[in-house]
Amino acid sequence: MLRDINDEQKKKILMAFQQLNKQQAKENINRFDDTLDRVVDKLANDGWTLPSELGIYEVNVIGQTEKIEDINEFLFTYFTRNDYEVFNKMLDGILASKIREPLKKMIYECRQAYTNKLYIVCAVALIPVIEGILSEFCDNKNNIRMMRICKNQVDALSCDGSVIEKHIWKSYNTFIQNLYEKSDFSGEEPVKINRHWILHGRSNYEQEEADCIRLFNAVQSLCMIVNKMES
Repeated sequence: MLRDINDEQKKKILMAFQQLNKQQAKENINRFDDTLDRVVDKLANDGWTLPSELGIYEVNVIGQTEKIEDINEFLFTYFTRNDYEVFNKMLDGILASKIREPLKKMIYECRQAYTNKLYIVCAVALIPVIEGILSEFCDNKNNIRMMRICKNQVDALSCDGSVIEKHIWKSYNTFIQNLYEKSDFSGEEPVKINRHWILHGRSNYEQEEADCIRLFNAVQSLCMIVNKMES
């Protein structure tokens, strides 16, 4: 019986349990890390960044099953269900974040445009908001190379930083590469949102509600990291 063992034996048993718990925790983190890798890849294929508020259930649904035939529909439903509960929470979080006040004013006006179904106006205005927040991650304020800023953050977090933060930056890096993809205006317009085609007035696509949610979500992911930096 347990009460018959001596203190030294109790100590060894306790140490064995602690080691087992550490090993199990490490294995759980590694499994979650692998799942997030798959989630980021799936989202990137449809031009989404990893939502910072995405719950563990949703992460596992996306990452561990092949039952979701349409990522766009899944995430659109996620943000707009229950009378836009998650979407409004996301926007409130952005406006309460530690980004600069002029950017918050732009977000507020983008929200008004979105509410009034002015999706093209909203999408066009959200792109410079993203650039403004990204610039906070670079000491050189003259640096306008957003792709390089993202890549530097991914490299810095490759062996350090939280699991979620690392994958948000990895997801963001892919998003920014697509957003800033060099384009030949005489060729075919990229399928994913492209800064150059939109801001230079060359796009033939009409930005829709889902495109605005993608961009708002990209802003929210950055705001979460800014809040952590400023805390």
